Amino acid sequence: MDNEETGIGAQLRQAATRVRFSEIGSFAALAFSLLALVTSAYQTRLMQAQTELMQTQARASVWPYVTIGKNEDSTPGREAFAWRVDNNGVGPAKIESVRVLVDGQPYRDWKEVFAKIAPDQEFHGQTSSLNGIVLPPSTNRETVVEMVKPNTPERARAFQTAAPRTTIEVCYCSVYDECWLVRSLQTENKPVPRCETKDSVQFEQ
Repeated sequence: MDNEETGIGAQLRQAATRVRFSEIGSFAALAFSLLALVTSAYQTRLMQAQTELMQTQARASVWPYVTIGKNEDSTPGREAFAWRVDNNGVGPAKIESVRVLVDGQPYRDWKEVFAKIAPDQEFHGQTSSLNGIVLPPSTNRETVVEMVKPNTPERARAFQTAAPRTTIEVCYCSVYDECWLVRSLQTENKPVPRCETKDSVQFEQ
């Protein structure tokens, strides 16, 4: 009887040992599964971060930065003036929208503008179209566009006097269709979802 009880006890201990090993094995498998899941999630997030970084670098490598300024000479008798547009970025700027306003009123061309600022004179001078062009970056070269350059000191004085009343707005986009709005004599370009032209008077010259 004692031998029989001893044998049963041994079997029970062996069974309990097998259960513990089974539980340890299950726990280890679960732990490895969780570790693999965490590792996979980390690798996925790391790849996403790397992709986002590459996309950011790609956008930065073709980032345009348009500014609108003026060239002027106030020497009496030799006055000269020009509104100029530069792309100081590293990528091309697609000009999508151009507006020219005097006292808040939009105009379609420089002849209309000059009639407003100097009604007693007739406009003559050099002009360059801006709307719809692709303005290359100024890296290692001069790519300034002079929108208007009157051809006499008298006409230049009229533009100089009216400069504080004049606002030029240009909306442009990068090759990734990221868009910005810039205003004359301002250095901060405002990001916009798109360049809107509907229901606005566009400058056509």
